[in-house]
Amino acid sequence: MMAAVIPFRGSSARSAWTPLASMLLLLLLLIVPGPALTRRNRVKLLTDGAWQELLQGEWMVEFYAPWCPACRNLQPEWESFAEWSEDLEVNIAKVDVTEQPGLSGRFVITALPTIYHCKDGEFRRYQGPRTKSDFINFISEQEWKSVEPVSSWLGPSSFL
Repeated sequence: MMAAVIPFRGSSARSAWTPLASMLLLLLLLIVPGPALTRRNRVKLLTDGAWQELLQGEWMVEFYAPWCPACRNLQPEWESFAEWSEDLEVNIAKVDVTEQPGLSGRFVITALPTIYHCKDGEFRRYQGPRTKSDFINFISEQEWKSVEPVSSWLGPSSFL
């Protein structure tokens, strides 16, 4: 025995389901992000072999270790800051000191996390507050100009 489909107020059963199907499809699109909706990770991972990229352009580089609680606490701010990299025309990178000991030695890393600003081969240690807005201001307001560059004889480039 077949059940009868009763249309709503003179409309067909098909037209009654169309708004429901549209709402379900919209809900599905909002829940499941497509390629256009996913956030791209803009933080570059630097290695011992590719560190010379820092010699050209403007960079902010974080030296971290996966086991370091302060480094883990910094990650959300660093990732949020990296989302602004294109607008600020700055490259955002990080270096895992446990996997890149040569690179961390080149920068004489003694505390974690350590952040450097690099512009066209000049290196400055960032020692300001560690929030996205502070990082953005450091670049956009060119606050880095008030920080003394690392001496060339002690800097990362001296070990070429």
